[in-house]
Amino acid sequence: MLKRVAQAEKPGIVYAATRKGTGEIAEDLRERGVRAVHYHGGMKAEERRRIQEQFMGDEAEVIVATIAFGMGVDKENVRFVFHHDVPDSVDSYYQEIGRAGRDGERAEATLFYRPEDLGLRRFLAGGGRVDEERVERVVEAVRKKRERPIDPRELRAETELSQTKLTTALGRLEEVGAVVSLPTGEVVAGGRIEEGGVIEEATLAQKDREQFDRSRIEMIRGYAEVRDCRREYLLNYFGEEYDAPCGNCSNCESGVVLEDDLQNQPFPLHGRVVHEKWGEGTVQRYEDDKMVVLFERVGYKTLGVALVKDCGLLEAAN
Repeated sequence: MLKRVAQAEKPGIVYAATRKGTGEIAEDLRERGVRAVHYHGGMKAEERRRIQEQFMGDEAEVIVATIAFGMGVDKENVRFVFHHDVPDSVDSYYQEIGRAGRDGERAEATLFYRPEDLGLRRFLAGGGRVDEERVERVVEAVRKKRERPIDPRELRAETELSQTKLTTALGRLEEVGAVVSLPTGEVVAGGRIEEGGVIEEATLAQKDREQFDRSRIEMIRGYAEVRDCRREYLLNYFGEEYDAPCGNCSNCESGVVLEDDLQNQPFPLHGRVVHEKWGEGTVQRYEDDKMVVLFERVGYKTLGVALVKDCGLLEAAN
């Protein structure tokens, strides 16, 4: 990738998965003569502002960044967006590559992919995992202080949870109405804080969220490994139909795009279906002998079309 960045028309953005990685990649690029800077959410606000201004003002040719960079950034002449690491989802990838070529001129978006890199994303996705015992700690701490707003630092000290795990637990408890987050960042007890089943509900909500996040990683794996038009894959993911091939993606240019077998599609694209265990979902796309369905509760599932047809795994939703 370093060679590609050095040779590419500038300016450009390189996205990396870790804070450490941004600094290492930027240093390697500088050794190749590229005016590169790095950016991540762990930097002080003033340092982030200074680095962003360097890139926006073309003092820096390349910025190597985590996902912390990009929100509200509108630089029209970005000529490339390269992903050194696999992003956490197709949603993130689509948003990030959209920062290239906003001036209407030709730009390049490239994902550098190795299957083993998915392990890092799976690890990062599980970083905020909490079980019932940890959720119970948070509930008990909030119950004891329910008469006043609680600073999250106070909750961290009492529950002995990391910031990530505390944030995760509070997020799930807020979803089920057990706590409320104030604009100040403080937490107050919600209307359901004393209900007996609220801990189990929050834990189940977290398990569903983890399963959904894992399914999003599988969808970015699918994008990286797809043998169809990549533009079609992206637009199908967001519920849009597209008449492939686009003629611009790597698959179209190399001639490996597969033709759709309309006779082999048991349900229409974007049709609503029901699974006995996973509930209702929407057909996202077909690829050769497989179909992808986005289920509202558990996320994306890839199913064999023959299995769906022969075993009746799905039914059309009413």
